[in-house]
Amino acid sequence: MRRAFLVIAAIASAVAPTAAAAEPIKLKPRSDWDLREYDDKCRMIRTFGSGEDELTLWVDKGGPGPGVNLTLIGRAVRNPYGAFVRVGFAPGEPVERNFITATSSKGRPVLGLFGVQPVSLLPDTAEAATGQKRSGEETVDFADAALTGQASEATMRQRYEAITSLEMSGAIIDPITLELDGFLPMMVDLLGCTAKLRERLARVGNGDGTGTGVRTKDEALWSQKIAANYPSHLLRAEQQGTVAVRLTVSKDGKPTFCEVTAFDGPASFNDTACLQLLRYAVFEPAKDAAGNPVAGFFSTRITYRLNK
Repeated sequence: MRRAFLVIAAIASAVAPTAAAAEPIKLKPRSDWDLREYDDKCRMIRTFGSGEDELTLWVDKGGPGPGVNLTLIGRAVRNPYGAFVRVGFAPGEPVERNFITATSSKGRPVLGLFGVQPVSLLPDTAEAATGQKRSGEETVDFADAALTGQASEATMRQRYEAITSLEMSGAIIDPITLELDGFLPMMVDLLGCTAKLRERLARVGNGDGTGTGVRTKDEALWSQKIAANYPSHLLRAEQQGTVAVRLTVSKDGKPTFCEVTAFDGPASFNDTACLQLLRYAVFEPAKDAAGNPVAGFFSTRITYRLNK
């Protein structure tokens, strides 16, 4: 099931506060990557640092797409101040992002990010064959064209293998650098888990000729709440964007996981879109061939547009 929503906002002007520069807290891994499989997602867990600096990292995925959801739990992400954080996997340039704050069941501070891309997923550029004739008119055969934004598996493996750290700064009190090793095998295991999850959930009422897929419930009520939440710092900057997501909806009709599958515009819209859908959206769950409610996928798109 697919649906699109439109969020329109008027423009206001203000200045967002920024955090002062500080030396980064550099944390080494204290545990190996630990894979957890759930009904709605796959999760890799790793602990960094110790004592007051102990920080837990969750890397979540609900399918084999390009993005991951990041959750950091620990004292280092307490009391963020400002409109955004800067996050990036090194080597690479960090990007400004909105963020989610919460408190864990153990009372620890939480900072979350939706739809973070560990590497830039640019399509491969085919090299000209050796000795190819370069004179005459150049032609293109669109019958052989590919509509994709993803690099080849070999290129992706090379980029994942090059990742050495996760770096964050901005709204958090002190910049954080998490030293990463084994990122490639971690992603291989995580993608393998989520591919099986996606295959299992995609079969429900969607392609096998049995059952029914996820459907919206009381959509008029919760879509108005989503439409009223244009990210304030992006509104001040007059930014617009579109976020495509895939929700995992439980057998109770509640969205339990949000995965960004594509976006056009600032990545900060990703966090707002997922947070509002998880908070407000309600669904009729998918049903199997016997009519029993089961978990399933629901894909949608939210567009943020300024009313100039």
